Amino acid sequence: MSRQGPRPTPRNQFSFSRVKTFFQCPARYRFRYLKGMKDAFRSIESHLGTAVHDVLEWLYAERREGREHDRDDAAERFTERWRAGWNDEIAVVRIDQRPEDLEVVGRDMVSRFVDGVFARDRSATVALERRVQLRLDDGLVFTGFADRVGRTEGGRLFVVDYKTSKSLGDTSDFSEGLQAPLYAACTLETEADGSALAGYHYLRHDTTRWQQIDGDAAARVISHFTRLAVTADRATDFPTRPGPLCAWCGFNHVCPDARVPDHLAGGRRLAIERSLPRALGDDGRGDPTTAD
Repeated sequence: MSRQGPRPTPRNQFSFSRVKTFFQCPARYRFRYLKGMKDAFRSIESHLGTAVHDVLEWLYAERREGREHDRDDAAERFTERWRAGWNDEIAVVRIDQRPEDLEVVGRDMVSRFVDGVFARDRSATVALERRVQLRLDDGLVFTGFADRVGRTEGGRLFVVDYKTSKSLGDTSDFSEGLQAPLYAACTLETEADGSALAGYHYLRHDTTRWQQIDGDAAARVISHFTRLAVTADRATDFPTRPGPLCAWCGFNHVCPDARVPDHLAGGRRLAIERSLPRALGDDGRGDPTTAD
């Protein structure tokens, strides 16, 4: 029986992640966005980010309804989301890492966020996980989701994106330079403000970095993203680009050039394990060379 993966992303729709993937590794871009192949695994770091984002969204949604929560509530919510979201597609890439240790890291992040940023925050929430969309040149469309859109007590519009990574960002395109400013540029059009703050909150470091996006800056950001998206859209060659990120790539088991050292082979091993039953048939028998 033929098994189909997810349908390819519509050719003209470009998210920040899609463009970032193309410039990091064109081969991975082709697998995921053009062929519609599904990643063979999700990293535990991705699972951590999803669970933490869920808690922060819940905290602000509850506050908007007049319900406040303390650090214990947030930690309990995180544990629920961590365990409910866990499945056999999640890979511990670093062989010596224990899942329970990263669960503790997540609980600590949301607890400190509640005691610090959330306790001091007097801003109003405009939207959570807001979908932003913008028509670009060449018939392309930008689409994405802003973690939180809000207004300060003084009425100033802002967009913030939450990061659970170990490292702080820099001003490059695929770190701090483009994502939040792009979301802010889109939000300016819907909210009809003259300017907005675009920020990243790094939860492991209890640090928020802001930059102002006015009309001119928004135009520059949109123009720059458009050039990147057009480059990806017009590409006809999709070479591999081996490097440190190969260990976290959900296609590293089918890529002949993937560089995955033994101490970072957790994802690759899981991918191979999960691909064998599909190649052999659900009962584990059959000839893998003839499987659909």
